Amino acid sequence: MPERETARTPPARDIGRRTTAPAVATRMGPVSLPGFLLAAILYVTVNTLFNASAPAARLDVTQDGLYTLSKGTHATLARIDEPVDLHFFFSERLGREVPFYASYGRRVRELLVEIAAASGGKIILHEHHPEPFTDDEDRAVSLGVQGIPVDQGGELAYFGLAGINSVDDTELIPFFQPERERLLEYDLAQMVHALSNPEPAVVGVMSSLPIMGDMRARMQGGVLVPWAIARRLDANFDVISLPESIDTLPATISVMMVVHPRAMSERAVYELEQFLFRGGRAMLFVDPKAESEVSPGPGSPSTSVNGIRPLFEKWGIQVPEGRLVGDRSMALRINAGSAARPVPADYLVWLGASGNNMAQDDPVTSQLPALNLASTGFIMRKDDSPLAMEPLISSSRNSSPVDVEEVRGSRPDILGLLDKFEPDGSVYVMAARLTGELTTAFANGPPPRTVEKTSEELARDPDPSQLMKSDGPVNIILVADSDLLEDRFWLRKQQFFGREIEEPIAGNADFVINALGNLAGSDELLGLRSRGVSQRPFDKVEELQRQAERRFLGKERELQDKLEETRGRIAELEGVRTVKDAATGELTVKVSLTSEQRIEIEALRREMLSIRKQLRAVQRGLREDVERLESWLQFVNIGLVPMIVSGVAIALGTVRIVRRRHYTGIREGAVA
Repeated sequence: MPERETARTPPARDIGRRTTAPAVATRMGPVSLPGFLLAAILYVTVNTLFNASAPAARLDVTQDGLYTLSKGTHATLARIDEPVDLHFFFSERLGREVPFYASYGRRVRELLVEIAAASGGKIILHEHHPEPFTDDEDRAVSLGVQGIPVDQGGELAYFGLAGINSVDDTELIPFFQPERERLLEYDLAQMVHALSNPEPAVVGVMSSLPIMGDMRARMQGGVLVPWAIARRLDANFDVISLPESIDTLPATISVMMVVHPRAMSERAVYELEQFLFRGGRAMLFVDPKAESEVSPGPGSPSTSVNGIRPLFEKWGIQVPEGRLVGDRSMALRINAGSAARPVPADYLVWLGASGNNMAQDDPVTSQLPALNLASTGFIMRKDDSPLAMEPLISSSRNSSPVDVEEVRGSRPDILGLLDKFEPDGSVYVMAARLTGELTTAFANGPPPRTVEKTSEELARDPDPSQLMKSDGPVNIILVADSDLLEDRFWLRKQQFFGREIEEPIAGNADFVINALGNLAGSDELLGLRSRGVSQRPFDKVEELQRQAERRFLGKERELQDKLEETRGRIAELEGVRTVKDAATGELTVKVSLTSEQRIEIEALRREMLSIRKQLRAVQRGLREDVERLESWLQFVNIGLVPMIVSGVAIALGTVRIVRRRHYTGIREGAVA
């Protein structure tokens, strides 16, 4: 009995195997159905909660933060009171025909999506892809979006944006110009700001020049004829013309435009300061020699650098009196002789500013056409100035100051000035943006009013108390020239069948409108500057090309010259000449060659083929380094990266197999 019972009892090793096997099967087997359902529910729940809590979460890894909105744009979006509809039009064919527009179109669309997501539902984005003879094309045309032809048949493609607010005011970008990509965020934020603040800004114009029309001529029975710039101001803003001796500035003004303040009263200067302290903005035109005004005395220049001197002294800003900017590179060519005997010459103090002379990262001057300035001064900032100065228009290094006495009178010695001019290599700032916090220049109290108020008037309308410092940073654009506003420096007028036609020859008016519009915007818009571009240059490739050009272009030029010389020698030896037949009068071409000439020509042709072969080798050398880099990049992207991924996968798989075998061995050892 005991032996039989012992035989039926399994050995200890068998017992261990039977008890361990189910546990191993549970650990190594597939996931159970309840576990799978629980994992799926957890996955959906986590994603739903994340999307609800962070719907616009994105990671921007571009160098310039192209898809990250600035603080100014976020603040502008936060001020929207009512919904704004943005209609984005992009024709797919434009992207197919011009691949650059396809990538730029994606850039614009992604930024619009980012803006709409950050607006909290206040920006409603509508996307349209206009095709010929469709409702989308009709909508684009009705909103003013510009179509450009993409084929000979006249089919139009569209790439623009129209914004509409709740009262049907419309703002438009007719066509997205790639040149303004750096200012794309500013343009979009400006559109949103304009739609959420539809009332035009109020601009106060104070000037000793007859910009708004000559009131003295009007009082004498003449016609009030404003300058052309005044008409442009009226078309864009609500303009109030102010005298230079005003005692109180209207409270409705948001931007002051002060031009050549030669006769500005002390009280008016004080009012300008207090206006800036209360958050107002200003564009100031101060000129050491105004060509646009008749001189106050015989041969004396009309200057306004002392018009607001108390403010300049307090600000640490100076426009030197009697000093003009002379620039040989920017000089405009005019007639230095007479109408009977014209003598074209560069007038060193009449300047044409191109894009190289203007700040391209500021929305005021970016992408402006050329500006014309006349007898302009320059702006200097003292080291202890509380204001930061950002140049908008600057001279070239081929410049130096010119004394105003050298261009005195109506007929200065233009040729003599040109002969003795010596540049000093410095750059002079002719227009700048000034920002910073200020304290008052009138520490002893306000200057007396020109017309004192009665006690009843003071009781009814008391003067505001003086502010001793600015309520935050002030924003000023200072220009050391006023002549750029005069018609003759930016406008050409012609008669067409009794009607006067005006043709802009410079972007002076655009500069003024841009500056005032920028100042009239919100504080957030003033802080926006240009961003990077999505089309980034291949710096390494360009450097390789420059290095190759330095090595090979000299040899290439030498071979080209030798090739032309050989061709000329062959043409000379071939002796081609035209002969006229005496009987018929027909012209025939005859070639007369000796045997020696034929032999020489054959030798020259062989030499020409050899030169062409060398030239091809040199031109191949220009591309050699770039092609080597391209081959390496192709290998990295096509071969090396997949090889690395495969190697990592194989390594991980091997480690996993080794670990599994190791654990299996340990288990079997433990069971044994």
